[in-house]
Amino acid sequence: MNINLQDLSHDFIAPDGSTKNVLSHINFNEKVSTLAIIGPSGGGKSTLLRILAGLIKPTSGTYDCGTNKTGFVFQQNGLFKHWTGFENITIPLEKVHGYTKEQARESAENLLRRFGLLDDAQKLPAQLSGGQQQRIAIARAVAPNPELLFLDEPTSALDPEYTGEVLDMIKELHDNGLNFMVVTHHMGFARKACEKTAFLVDINNPEVKAGSSNLIEYGDSEQIFTDAKNPIVKQFFDKILEW
Repeated sequence: MNINLQDLSHDFIAPDGSTKNVLSHINFNEKVSTLAIIGPSGGGKSTLLRILAGLIKPTSGTYDCGTNKTGFVFQQNGLFKHWTGFENITIPLEKVHGYTKEQARESAENLLRRFGLLDDAQKLPAQLSGGQQQRIAIARAVAPNPELLFLDEPTSALDPEYTGEVLDMIKELHDNGLNFMVVTHHMGFARKACEKTAFLVDINNPEVKAGSSNLIEYGDSEQIFTDAKNPIVKQFFDKILEW
C-alpha cells in the first residue's frame, strides 16, 4: 500500500493562544505493509497517525494512504463502557457500516472465536482484563474488513503478559494479509514484526536543526535498529536498549 505525504505539517493552539509546531514538513512516498512509528516523546507520532486516519486535519500539506478503508485502535482501547464486548463490535457494524443484525452477529462471533474471546463476549469492559479489552478493540477495528489498520500505542497501558497477547494478535492479522501502521514504544515488536520503521523526533528539541522535519530516519527495521545513520537515532537506541 502506497503512503504519500507531501509537506505535511501540524500546529497545536494552546489555551493561551500561542502556537506550537508539532509536525513539520514531512515528506514520504513509500509502499508499506507494516510500519512502526517510533521515537522520543513529543515527536508527533500519535498526531501523525491520527491525521493519516482522518481523525484530525493537518495545518498544511497533503496525505494519501491509498485507501479509505481503515480502522483505528486507540491507546486506551476506546470501548463503550456500557456495552458488552460483543455489542462493542456488533453495534458499530450495524449503525455505521450498514450490516444487518445477523451479519454483524456472525462477524463478531467469528472474530471473537478466532481470538479466544467468545467466552467473555457478554462481559462489560470493566469485567475484562486490560489485554482482553484491547483485543476486543482490535477485533472491533478489523470487523468491517479495513485494508489498513492504525494502532496508537496499543500496549502502553498493559502488563507484559497482556502485551504479548495483543502483539501476537496484531502479528496474526498481518500474517493473514492486513496492512498496519503502529505507534509503539515496544522496540522488539517494531524490529521483529514491522517491515519498515520511521523515526520521528521533537522538532522543538534544541538538538534538531531549525526548519527540519520530524522524520529524521526511515528504512528497513533491522537496518535502523542495527545501523542507524542519524546520530539522534543512535543516541536514542543507546539509551533505551542499554538494559
